[in-house]
Amino acid sequence: MLAKVNYKGFLWPLVLGVLIWAATPIRPVAITTEAWYLFAIFVATIVACITKPLPMPATTLIAVTLGMVLKIFKTQEVTAAFGNTTAWLVAMCLFMSAGFINSGLGKRIAYLFVRTFGRKTLGLAYSLSAVETLMAIAIPSNIARVNGIMYPIIDSLSKEMGSDPKNGTQRKLGSYLVFNEYQVNIVTSTMFLTGLAGNMVALGIANAQGVTISWLQWFVAAIVPGIISLLLVPFVLFKLYPPEVKATPHANAWATKKLDEMGPMTIAEKIMAVVFILALVLWLVGTKLGIDATMVGFIAVAILLITGVISVKDMMAKKGAWSLLIWLSIIMLMSAKLTTLGFFPWFSKTLGSLLTGINWVWVLVVLFLAYFYLHYMFPSITTQISALLAGFLSIALGAGVPKLMAGLMLGWAGSIFCSTTPYSAGPAAMLSTTGYVESKDWWKLSAIFGIMFNIIWLGGGLLWTKVIGYW
Repeated sequence: MLAKVNYKGFLWPLVLGVLIWAATPIRPVAITTEAWYLFAIFVATIVACITKPLPMPATTLIAVTLGMVLKIFKTQEVTAAFGNTTAWLVAMCLFMSAGFINSGLGKRIAYLFVRTFGRKTLGLAYSLSAVETLMAIAIPSNIARVNGIMYPIIDSLSKEMGSDPKNGTQRKLGSYLVFNEYQVNIVTSTMFLTGLAGNMVALGIANAQGVTISWLQWFVAAIVPGIISLLLVPFVLFKLYPPEVKATPHANAWATKKLDEMGPMTIAEKIMAVVFILALVLWLVGTKLGIDATMVGFIAVAILLITGVISVKDMMAKKGAWSLLIWLSIIMLMSAKLTTLGFFPWFSKTLGSLLTGINWVWVLVVLFLAYFYLHYMFPSITTQISALLAGFLSIALGAGVPKLMAGLMLGWAGSIFCSTTPYSAGPAAMLSTTGYVESKDWWKLSAIFGIMFNIIWLGGGLLWTKVIGYW
């Protein structure tokens, strides 16, 4: 039986690719024929990632194969691209996430927080937010955190408290906790370089244009806007979308019961906890020891494999990791080649000359907001990052935005733009269909939180990065 192919999805990529290719004779004189051909392939590839005639790994593989046939890429160049450190960092973190879920450590941490701080609804929201934050450090899949750890706990707890969409009682508690989880998930995804696969996709694309950001640099810059966001989200939502139940005295007993059912910490949980702490410490200070972020991921996964916390079967089951290894490596290869061939430097210089006299801060503000609100048109984080980031970054660099600031701010925008629609990201699509939050409420609240996040991460982010000397 043949695999399904959406042949209609090839239409627009082919049309745009052919049109750009046909414009070769009238291309800018500073652009070589080879660079222009690759640009045509690159645009067609990005559009195909949106129209989806095939999954992204297949689309990008076809594109790079065409580049090889046309002698734009050498075979050795393409095969070497699959050793990209950023792509492997994402994969290693996704493999680590299996340890959190399989061992039960993530749920145990959540139950402990609920038992300690969950007597009031607001305290319960803050305790669950703290758990989400801890998980985000080493689980780069936002959907894995929500679907594998947080939502099952929230759903079970809500129903225990008499809040069930099937009975029309979702507003008692569940609606508040579900929407709080999603907005906090956005914040934690933005706070840590390893909090979202999209962050590392952005880092890889930025690297191709000479922008480098370490795990620690990202964390130090994001810590203040992140903490402000974490403090505000549960409180603001409590005022805008108040739960009917303001106290949850039974949550403590429920969490205690769940912990009793789990029993004492297993060996797997203890090992996972030690590996998690080790990874965090090495991400913070590893550069001083000559250990980069990707090596930390390899070390953590190796320990989990040796101790049996995860298995090769668990690794193979992480299809998203292997898929990302293919398409991200190829996208980054194409971006790097466009830089080497002079396309992005020319694009950056040309647009920069048009923006002469405009303060780079204002350019960055406009780019940040445009990048954020364009997400209303995209149902996928990685699709938008792959489609737009390289161009936005080129404009920023051409306008004189410091490399670190351009990478950080556009990287953050690529996370907080999830606070736009019910289809903005995997967790949104999943949580918005649970029945806890009505569609009209989701759209309205998302618009409000989107404005709040822009103020905190754009306005506050610029101020904080100035204080710490990033510009």
